[in-house]
Amino acid sequence: MASPTTQPELEIATTQRIPVVSTAYRWIDLALVLSVAFAGVVLSSVYVAFHPIAREYSKARLSLGILQEAIALSLFLVLFKRQGRRLQDIGFGFRWTDLPKSLGLLLAAFATMWAMTVAIPYIYFLVTLRALASIAPVSQFSTSAIWLMLPFLLLNPFFEEILVRGYLMTELIDLRKSVALAAVVSLGLQTSYHLYYGVFGATIVGCGLAVFAIYYAKSRRLMPVIFAHMLWDFTTVFSKLHHQ
Repeated sequence: MASPTTQPELEIATTQRIPVVSTAYRWIDLALVLSVAFAGVVLSSVYVAFHPIAREYSKARLSLGILQEAIALSLFLVLFKRQGRRLQDIGFGFRWTDLPKSLGLLLAAFATMWAMTVAIPYIYFLVTLRALASIAPVSQFSTSAIWLMLPFLLLNPFFEEILVRGYLMTELIDLRKSVALAAVVSLGLQTSYHLYYGVFGATIVGCGLAVFAIYYAKSRRLMPVIFAHMLWDFTTVFSKLHHQ
């Protein structure tokens, strides 16, 4: 049994094991992780949006994608641990109810995208009296890269949702005290690196991703969003492979 004299010592020792990270260092870590993770893909997507070219998911492209995402996630984990924080702090943790919730999120995202596919061209026509022209590059999947597609599809949802949803939104909510700002910035970043679908296509994808951002902002639970993103990727990729 701890004596009255040892109890404060225990509390001091426990407190000393938790690093105190300044706000400035949290901003620096956030900027570093996001730059390593997304600077290249955002610039590439912006270029492709205005200079449409077919994207070939070759073995080299998938291998580099897996390596880049693994490095960015590793950097995040090192810096996050250095801050004395855990993945549970951004809502990471499995519950069985996450599985049906993820299916519901996916269906809600697809329904939102379908509605926006109809609404956006109609609104554009009412404003400009012109039909909306959208030029989106076509993604090509190399059959020789199928064996690399599975690890990429498994890693990518964790990469995107942990960094863009869990980490970025949590930091903005904590440091800026604005859930709305956190959701908008997260959604804007995610939409920007989908511009290879074209501006219209990226906008539609962004509408679906908005469902994920709103859910996370309200629940602060990450796993349902990760599973929903994984189902989305598998559905999209294998649908294209089937029709290719």
